[in-house]
Amino acid sequence: MHRRFVGIGLTLIANVMLGQSAPTEADTLRSLLLEVRQLRQALQTTAVTAQRMQIILYQLQVQVLAASRATQRLDEARTKVAEAELQRKRLTGRVEDMESLQSHSDDPKERANRELDFHRLKQELAWRTSEEQQLRTVESDAQAQVQAEQAKLSELQDGLARLDKSLASQSEH
Repeated sequence: MHRRFVGIGLTLIANVMLGQSAPTEADTLRSLLLEVRQLRQALQTTAVTAQRMQIILYQLQVQVLAASRATQRLDEARTKVAEAELQRKRLTGRVEDMESLQSHSDDPKERANRELDFHRLKQELAWRTSEEQQLRTVESDAQAQVQAEQAKLSELQDGLARLDKSLASQSEH
């Protein structure tokens, strides 16, 4: 009989201990469900972050191209301005030479030809001066466009850096 009480006691103690330490099936399912929800949330967050990164990288690529084209237009405008300035300086020198030669001529026919050449050179000089001013305006506009495109590019790079820092801080947690 004593053995019987000991066997029943051990069975009761084992059942109580098993009941306290082993989670029920419902607790296990709740725990698994919670973990699945957390994983789904993490995957959704990762997918959204990846999409944001792709969008920013695409915008960055487009903006780099726009800044490059603007820089190329500025370089072309600067080259044209330099050429026009050189032409204007060359013509200015020729006009000054013609002025000095004009006063040294005694022949009326030669003086008339020089006067005609002088008048043509002055007209061409006026045209070249006007052309140079127009090209300087184009250059100024191109410079403003480069600055605007560079500002946009800088803004996108800053946004990418902020996103990178945000991702880095999230991965640390």
